[in-house]
Amino acid sequence: MRNITKKEINILLTSRQHSMITRLRETGVNMSSISRLAIRKFGDSSLEQVDDGAKTKRVVIYLEAQDCESLETISAREGLTRSEALRRLIAKYLCENEDALNRLF
Repeated sequence: MRNITKKEINILLTSRQHSMITRLRETGVNMSSISRLAIRKFGDSSLEQVDDGAKTKRVVIYLEAQDCESLETISAREGLTRSEALRRLIAKYLCENEDALNRLF
């Protein structure tokens, strides 16, 4: 049975972003955790357009109600869809933590 307290969001990532997330997932971190960290860490900052190339990898993310409310607030403030706001947050999170991620492997 599907958990009604969670919301499903589909986003498109670049191959590079997807590769970084795949490495994180190999360490036991799931997409919901990555999204939660990105929302909480960068939710108060402005979200610039980051064009890393074609977004070809589709990812499904399940967010808890509290994180979804935060994402709604962020997307309204930035004038973006929830998917685009979350994609930018995740891209910013991956960019900020790229060195640490590379040291993991």
